[in-house]
Amino acid sequence: MTSQIRSDNAEMEYLAAPFKVSRIALGTWAIGGWMWGGTDEDESIRTIHAALERVIKLIDTAPGYGFGRSEEIVGRALAQDGRRKQALIATKVGLAWKDGQPYRDASKSRIVQEVEDSLRRL
Repeated sequence: MTSQIRSDNAEMEYLAAPFKVSRIALGTWAIGGWMWGGTDEDESIRTIHAALERVIKLIDTAPGYGFGRSEEIVGRALAQDGRRKQALIATKVGLAWKDGQPYRDASKSRIVQEVEDSLRRL
């Protein structure tokens, strides 16, 4: 089920969830910095805040985005001024790293570890 709302002369669709969640997400891969030449944490936090203020309520992140750096920055941004209640976070699991290279690992122990690590960072 979706509903629409107009903002700044544009329509945003929302999904049915515990609260209105935008169908469009803010992707935070580049915010993690790795493979992107680093990251400016203050600018990244301002970007997340701006998205929330402009109807984007879904934030996409993952442990693989900067080896968890993206999740840490998302967590800091959402901790400010009660913003955590304004966002739904989507994160992923199933990648591990060895010798700087990713490989798939969807074992139960890996998933549990990644969830615990993500919750700590976020």
